[in-house]
Amino acid sequence: MGLFTDPSGKWSGFTDRTKYVNDFRTELVTDKNGKTRKKVTYHGPWTVLKDTGTATLVKFIAAAVLAVLNGVFLVWTMLTTHASSGSYLVIVPFAAALFPSLYLLYGAAALPYRRQPMRRDQYMHGITRMQRSSLGAGVFELAAILMSFLYRILHSDWMFLTGDRLFLVRIAVTVACCAGILILFRSIDTDEKPNEAYGSEIKTRLL
Repeated sequence: MGLFTDPSGKWSGFTDRTKYVNDFRTELVTDKNGKTRKKVTYHGPWTVLKDTGTATLVKFIAAAVLAVLNGVFLVWTMLTTHASSGSYLVIVPFAAALFPSLYLLYGAAALPYRRQPMRRDQYMHGITRMQRSSLGAGVFELAAILMSFLYRILHSDWMFLTGDRLFLVRIAVTVACCAGILILFRSIDTDEKPNEAYGSEIKTRLL
């Protein structure tokens, strides 16, 4: 399963929740008092972590910390004055990096720190969202660095003042944070199990 494909290799989009509607089913059950009520149960596949020990938990926490640092340094970089700060070549990719960085924080909050097993939507909103968002943010942030140098080539301006150095250092930190998140998740192994692997109690409890 890749960043943008499901286990069968089919394109799965970015954060399309509608494809998980069929994973849930509403059933009418009768309790011990004879009352009929509705119960929503999960009928899709489960994703489990092959290693549920401390090492995996530390990786999740480290990924969440890197997501926060990425956001902090990205905002901090916006406060830096540098030669190319008024150029659209730099502003456009730099601004575009804000959106996946925000989703990166959403994903960090939804990571399965203690949840096991995970529904497909839970896996997507946590691990998959962080993988895709870190890739997107890293690409835009790296593009902002390259466009900054392109600006200098076009304007024959190679005088690096303090603000210019701070911009490059801070934006480089954000790229390193995104790369670190991708590396961490590549080291976390998961497995997909059929719905029948777990009883109805856990299927309802995790909703």
